[in-house]
Amino acid sequence: MKIKIILAAVIVLAVGAWAFSSFTDSMTSYVSLAEAQKRGAKVQVMGEIDHDKVSYDVDSQILVFPITDDEGTQVNVKFSGTMPGNFSQATHAVCVGKYEQGEFVADQLLIKCPSKYQGEEI
Repeated sequence: MKIKIILAAVIVLAVGAWAFSSFTDSMTSYVSLAEAQKRGAKVQVMGEIDHDKVSYDVDSQILVFPITDDEGTQVNVKFSGTMPGNFSQATHAVCVGKYEQGEFVADQLLIKCPSKYQGEEI
């Protein structure tokens, strides 16, 4: 009987440790672009998109665009994957990734578009 209790406790502890580890690995800090450059680790950044300088290579599916954060720092973002459908209407982007070799390499993009429920100016 004691062996079953000990075995159950070990299994519960192992599952708990695995869940905690998975949870902390999925958390990414939200930082400024300057801080992302210093850290070199996986972080989350947000900035305004400069649509005049966006480039997308359809064949290699590489999207490159500059973002500017609230502090005025500008960085090129490189994203490998399909361009989000609403990218052309986006004003801001939240990028998850890390700063490497002079650019922010994003593995996830969250596009922020103006709200369609926002009131019109009269």
